[in-house]
Amino acid sequence: MGIKRTVLALVLLATPAVAQAGWRPHRGGPRDPPPAIVVETPRSRPGYIWVGGHHEWRHRRYVWVGGHLVRERRHHHWEDGRWDRHDDHYDWRRGGWRMER
Repeated sequence: MGIKRTVLALVLLATPAVAQAGWRPHRGGPRDPPPAIVVETPRSRPGYIWVGGHHEWRHRRYVWVGGHLVRERRHHHWEDGRWDRHDDHYDWRRGGWRMER
């Protein structure tokens, strides 16, 4: 019975913290739009596709991350990542493989 009470107490103590986590104000994200995309010369290799570079938000500034080759996946296509504006800041939406329809 002691363990059940301890677990219940921990759950009840954690509940306000979990509920408030979704209401935290935005902190540290970029408020300015990302710089222009750097023009790269894609390499080619059979069975691979070129994923272009993008800007990442690191240490309160944009940093360019160069493109790279990734192995193709059957019945999938690559969707590039992008920066989306939300209210007063920008959020990065990661790219990745998407199923073909």
